[in-house]
Amino acid sequence: MALRHAAPLSLPCRSAMRMVPATLVLALAACAAPPPSRPAPAAQVVAPARLDAAAAQGAAQGEGAAALDQWWTAWGDPALDRLVDAALAANTDLRVARAHVEAARALASVAEAALYPTIAAQGAGWGNAGDTGIDGTAGSVLSPFTRGATGGGYLVGLGAQWEPDIFGGRHADVAAAQAMAGGVDWMAQGVRLMVVADVVENYQQWRGLEARLALLDQSLEATRALTAYVAARQGTGQASKPDLTRAQAAAASLEATRPQLLALIDARRRRLAILSGALPEAMVDVVPRRGGSSDLAVPPPPSGQWPSTILERRPDVRASMAMVAARAAKLKSYKADLYPRFSIGFSGQNGELGLSGLPGFGGTMGLLNVKASVPIFTGGLLRGRIAAGQAELEGALAAQDRTVLSSLEEVETAYGLRAGFDARVAGLVSARTLSARRADEAQAFYRAGRVTLGDVLQARLDTLSDADKLEQARIAQRSATVQLYRALGGGWSPPAPGPSVSSAHPALPVLQGSSPR
Repeated sequence: MALRHAAPLSLPCRSAMRMVPATLVLALAACAAPPPSRPAPAAQVVAPARLDAAAAQGAAQGEGAAALDQWWTAWGDPALDRLVDAALAANTDLRVARAHVEAARALASVAEAALYPTIAAQGAGWGNAGDTGIDGTAGSVLSPFTRGATGGGYLVGLGAQWEPDIFGGRHADVAAAQAMAGGVDWMAQGVRLMVVADVVENYQQWRGLEARLALLDQSLEATRALTAYVAARQGTGQASKPDLTRAQAAAASLEATRPQLLALIDARRRRLAILSGALPEAMVDVVPRRGGSSDLAVPPPPSGQWPSTILERRPDVRASMAMVAARAAKLKSYKADLYPRFSIGFSGQNGELGLSGLPGFGGTMGLLNVKASVPIFTGGLLRGRIAAGQAELEGALAAQDRTVLSSLEEVETAYGLRAGFDARVAGLVSARTLSARRADEAQAFYRAGRVTLGDVLQARLDTLSDADKLEQARIAQRSATVQLYRALGGGWSPPAPGPSVSSAHPALPVLQGSSPR
């Protein structure tokens, strides 16, 4: 059979052949279509319209309307204000939190860098000298080029590479990194809130313990006087030995509580020194002993507080919302990996090469390339990432629900505790007033000869005991107040003006019952 040469393809046929690879790529890309869409997960907790606490309802007015970002100033103590300022300036926990914020912002900048082209310059230069020989006929021919040959050259170039984000995957990575940085920033604000509350809590406890120590010293003085009086009456046969033993036991019991109070006072002072960024041994300079009564003004519970504003203000809730936004953006990035990716590259070079005895070579060259890649088979890698991202988003939404519920519980509990201690303080104030009146009456009856000195001293001890109970209740009342301000999210500086909460954190509408965008 004779063989014949095939006729050359016509121009339309050659164009069709060139289209075959592109058609094949598009056909295979169809296999990488995204999975069927699932309903977008949403938070399940809806914020109530109002709080149950009566003190939180109604319009904010009077001292209760004071700005929550500096609520500690409502206590009316300049020394406390100075301690808070010192803690905000030098506290080690805040320094760690600020470092974490800077690191998170830097990582967000790293993610942003993927949106822009990368440009790099390169260059090289070389030179050589040699004196070699080749035997035989070839050596005689090439001798002019091998004996004492020298040469040199250089090469410089500029290259650029850019991947257009056609399907939004890289922009989603940037959004996720920015949301994570925002979450870290909110957590740092939460640390600030906790540090301020810790300072106020330890300060008011220290002042209350100092007041209790002063009351204890007065009680010890009265007990010693009562013991001396009972001993004198025993000497005259007007009191028995058990009476004296009972008075001495009471004095010893009071005396035994003094070292414990001193230890608690020093512990609060050391804590305040540490919170201010000082050594615990510096407590003498940071928090000098004061003594006397605790005259701290206890601010009233803030009114005009609504669940929606509380949740928007609390740093832990905002941090959980930022995490939801980050997980949602990351899921979008995972889904974008199913689509084709394109990149554009450019490379330009200029160089020269010369060798003695040979013609030199030099010139400029440029190259432009466009690349495309489509995921065909990844062994389930991409779909696995999407499934993991979906689960992470659902977990972040569940964590947000948990944070919202815990926040509302803390607020309601704090309002309830404050109301309970307010009632207890009011009752103990009445009891102390009555016991003080009884002590005054006993003193008057003693002058009239109707009661003994022992009755006067015992009435005095009862008054001091009621005063100590009142001081303990006031310490608890002030602690409940600190807990309330902490629960309301007061004690951090508002962020710089920027996007609204609903635009920066798409999970916020979930708090009002709608689904995330």
